[in-house]
Amino acid sequence: MKLIHCSDLHLDSPMETHLSGEQARARSQELCWTFARLMAWAREQEVTAVIVAGDLFDSERVTARTVDLVLDAVAGAPGVDVLYLRGNHDESRRAFAGRRLPDNLKTFTDHWTSLDYGPVTVWGLDSSALGRPGVYDELRPDRSRVNLAVLHGQVSARAGEELVCLPALRGKGLAYLALGHLHSFRRERLDGDGEYCYSGCLEGRGFDECGEKGFVLLDVDGGRVRPAFVPFARRTLWEVEADVTGLATAPELLRALEGAAEGLSPDSLVKFVLTGTHGPDVRPDLPFLRQALEDRFWFVRVEDGSRLTVDRRDYAHDVSLKGAFVRRVLASDLPEEEKERAISLGLQALRGEEVVL
Repeated sequence: MKLIHCSDLHLDSPMETHLSGEQARARSQELCWTFARLMAWAREQEVTAVIVAGDLFDSERVTARTVDLVLDAVAGAPGVDVLYLRGNHDESRRAFAGRRLPDNLKTFTDHWTSLDYGPVTVWGLDSSALGRPGVYDELRPDRSRVNLAVLHGQVSARAGEELVCLPALRGKGLAYLALGHLHSFRRERLDGDGEYCYSGCLEGRGFDECGEKGFVLLDVDGGRVRPAFVPFARRTLWEVEADVTGLATAPELLRALEGAAEGLSPDSLVKFVLTGTHGPDVRPDLPFLRQALEDRFWFVRVEDGSRLTVDRRDYAHDVSLKGAFVRRVLASDLPEEEKERAISLGLQALRGEEVVL
C-alpha cells in the first residue's frame, strides 16, 4: 500500500515579495497546478490516500477559482482518498461552504477521527484542538493495526495550542506521525515503534524556503512504514553565495556569480549574495549584475554581503580630495559598518558614478 504525506501548500498565497505582479500571479497559479499534478501522480502510481497535514490554503480569503481547481483535482482521482486536516492558516469550512465535496475528500474534526485502509488506520485531529486538556489521552489506537497519525503544529515537550506534544504520543503504538507546519523536510524517531516527519511545503514561496520541496511517499508493507522524500516542486528557490575577494571589474563579478550558480535549472528562483572583501575602489553594481543574469533564471535577486576593507596606510599621505575624505571618515565616531558604507558611496560619487542609496 502506498500513501502520500504532504502539507503547507498555502494556496492563494499573495506571492508578492520581490516578484513582479505578473510573476506573483504566475507563481500563485503554479502552486495550484502542483497540487493537481500531485493528484494525477497519485492516481497513476495507484496511491491509496493523500494525507494533507494542514495549511492547504493560506488564509480565510480563498478565491472560487482555487477551490474549483482543488475540488476538480480531487474528483479527477476518484480512487485516491484525500485526507485533509486543517492547519492554523486554514479556514476550510468557509472555503468549501456551499460546495458539493467529492466522495474521496475526507476531513478530520476537533475530536480524534480514524479512517481504515486495509491493515492501516489513519488518525487525525484538527490543530484547533491541540490545547484541549486530556486530548492525547483520548487517542487509543488498536495495536494490532498499523497506526498513523496526522497533526499540524510545532513539536514540543509540552501540550498547548499549535504544539504537538511528543512525550504524550510516545508509547501509543504509532508507526508514523505525519506533521505539518514546518516548511522543510524533517524526519526523526518518535519512539521504538515509529517516527515523526515534517514533509515540508510542496512549493517554496520565498527565500526562507530554499532547496528541494516535495512530499513523503509512504510504502506500507508487512506492518512496516517506509518513508521516502520525493522532490516535486515546479520551481526551486536557491540562495547562492559568491566570494568576490580580489575581484574588481563588473565582468569578473559576473563570472563569479555564474560559476557559483552552475548547474541550477533555468526555472529556478535565485538569490545571489556577494561575500568576501573588496577595496574602496570597487563598488559592486547590483542592478547590472541582476540584469545580466535575468535571462538565465526565472527570477534573480542580487544582494551585497561583501565587506569593504580600507588600509589606513594607503591614505595617510594622500593629498588628494579622495585621501582627505577617507581620512575624515576613518577618524569619525561612526560605527565601522557605517564608515564602510560612507567611504564606498563617497568614492563612487567622486568617480562621477550614480549613487544608489
